Amino acid sequence: MGVVVKEQKPDRRRSARDFWLCLLIPLVPFVGLLVFFFTSLPRTVFPHSLVVAAAGLLAGGVIGLFTGVRGPDWPIYGLIFAGLAVLLLLSPPWQGLALAIVPASACGYATGKEIAIFRIQRRPLVPPVKV
Repeated sequence: MGVVVKEQKPDRRRSARDFWLCLLIPLVPFVGLLVFFFTSLPRTVFPHSLVVAAAGLLAGGVIGLFTGVRGPDWPIYGLIFAGLAVLLLLSPPWQGLALAIVPASACGYATGKEIAIFRIQRRPLVPPVKV
């Protein structure tokens, strides 16, 4: 007649470990970007580069989190183009950092998506309906 469905219990520890491992994927390139800034930029421009990187990471993360797993991808493109336009219109220390917003926003977007995936996985499973 019917197939007996075994109730699945999520393993919270494995889920949390997988989350931190998946979170490393976008954050490792972001750390590489910071190392690149530290080694290649003059010390006077380094604080400006940290502001650009942090703003890109934060804004990209918020967009990735709120668009969710299946959300539209166009908001991140709008953020990147808006960030490029604003930085190119500012004074010289900021103009040279205009392209830094692209990888910072991309890393933030991927981080936000991973957090959105983790939030979905943490929801309790709906038990199967017995008919």
